[in-house]
Formats: sequence, structure tokens, C-alpha cells
Amino acid sequence: MKLSDKVKELRNQHGFSQEELAKQTRLSLRTIQRIEQNETEARGDTLIRLAQVFGLKPIDLTPQAEKEQTYLIPLLNFSALSFLIYPILGFIVPLILWYFKRNGDEKLNETGKKLLNFQATWTLAISLVYAFSMFIKVMHFGGIFRIYTFLIIIYGFYALNFVLILFNTFRSKNLKDVIYKPAIPFF
Repeated sequence: MKLSDKVKELRNQHGFSQEELAKQTRLSLRTIQRIEQNETEARGDTLIRLAQVFGLKPIDLTPQAEKEQTYLIPLLNFSALSFLIYPILGFIVPLILWYFKRNGDEKLNETGKKLLNFQATWTLAISLVYAFSMFIKVMHFGGIFRIYTFLIIIYGFYALNFVLILFNTFRSKNLKDVIYKPAIPFF
């Protein structure tokens, strides 16, 4: 059943007019009309508000394809934590998941591209820091280029990656767009 039909059916079951539903959800009347006429899809906050009024979870209002998306996109984001095992795995594991699921869902495809661009940028940056620190060590340069400086930079990169992955996993679980910055657009 489409979201538009489900909202209309639930609204009628609860005895709400479109105006009353708009008041209850604190959405505009036009938004309710557009959802019921299938002119727009409710996402994020709108979906949460509608579900609360009807005493449901947001996932209960979504079609089956979107239910699949609610676990695949967070799983894709969460899979990037494999960088903790070995840095390049943070790119390879999400790449494999994205490659096999990208054609079925546009949102998954876009999220995968953002994640992979960030992970490729992160892997490139961390590799350059490792290479530069080895170069400094081999050439016996001292001064501000002590190994501790590079360890702080590396730990900073790891912390940034870890925090962004968790942040975006929770955002995607709540049906919000992911934010992976900085990222070079490889895909």
C-alpha cells in the first residue's frame, strides 16, 4: 500500500479531517493534501509527525522498499567502521555492499557515493600522512616533524572518521540525508 493511501485510510479511521490532521501534526494543510494525492513523499520529520499522531512507528507508514532502505543505508554507513580493522577496509567493505545494491534504490546509490567519496578521501589522506611520516623518519628530519606530531594527526583522522560514520548511521536510521565532508568526488 502506498503512503498516500495509508495516510488517507488512517486519517479516516481516526475520524480526522485533513485540517485536523494538519493541526495534530503541525504540518501545513497543503502538505497533508500533497501526501494524500501522492504528489510528494513524506520523509524524515514529516513521517515521524504523522506516525506519532496515529500511534505508529515511522517505518509502519513506509512501503516495503523503503523498509528495506531503513536497514540497508544504516548498514552501508556502519560497514565503514571496518576501517578500525585495517584502514582500506573502510572503503572496500562499503564499496562491495554499494556495488551489489546500488541499482535498486536511488537513495542508497547517492548515500553510497557520498560515503565512498569520503572514505576514499580519508584513505588517501591517511596514506599520505603515513608516507610523509615515514619519509621524515628515513631522512632523519626533526623539529616540528616529530613522530608524535604525526600520531596526533593520525588519531585525529581516525576520530573524525569514527564520529562521522556513527553520526551518519544514526541520521540514515532516522531517514535523513547523510553528511560526509570533506570529500573528493571520485564517484
